[in-house]
Amino acid sequence: MSEKEELIKIGLSNREADAYIALLQLQEATVKEIADKTKESRTHLYDTLKSLIDRGLVSYVIKNDTKYFHAAPPEKLLDYLKEKEASVLNILPNLKELHKPKFKKPTVEVYEDKEGMKTILNDIVRTKKEWLAIGSTGRGPQVLHEFFIERFHKERVKNKIKLKVLCNSTPQGKKRGKEFSQYPLTEVKYLPETHQSPTTVYIYGDKTAILMWLTVDKPFAILIGNPEISNSFRSYFNLLWKLS
Repeated sequence: MSEKEELIKIGLSNREADAYIALLQLQEATVKEIADKTKESRTHLYDTLKSLIDRGLVSYVIKNDTKYFHAAPPEKLLDYLKEKEASVLNILPNLKELHKPKFKKPTVEVYEDKEGMKTILNDIVRTKKEWLAIGSTGRGPQVLHEFFIERFHKERVKNKIKLKVLCNSTPQGKKRGKEFSQYPLTEVKYLPETHQSPTTVYIYGDKTAILMWLTVDKPFAILIGNPEISNSFRSYFNLLWKLS
């Protein structure tokens, strides 16, 4: 059975499977480039890409007023439909081969809504590296709900991932800091009042995620994959940690 047939089997539509596979192969593409590869009309393609973004399987970045789309790592399929894990594992090696970058360069991806935020948190568990967080605002549980947060932290602790978090010195931030303190492998400090952060920054492995919890119903995040950038933010974190 082909990769496309397996993707359809786990719940993607014919058009979604075509667009996802095309993006894995193209690495980064405009709507026109995706349409040329899939032979799909742009009218249908916009709806297809919106659906894939909602599922957390596609992200985009804007360059010179043009949207460039990226496929999420194939592992996201396991988070998307756990009960279909056997089907996903069957096609995962081929999908990962398609997703390999042709040359190394910094990656910038945009994730929208709560499914996009879940994609980043699940990536932290997969990376299995120390997790540093700056500016915890306390809005995460409101957006993602307690059940997901609790399950995520159980997986984090199970994988022995340490967390050091700098919470804002606000009522919401202090409340969240007390909640963090209850988890194992977790250290909590509070930012000085002069260094409050309106966004949340996650640093883990070679990745840096900037999360905007501006509204509960429309959060979004920018994920940067680059060791130099993550090391720079790591140094900044360590400085703030000493000041806090």
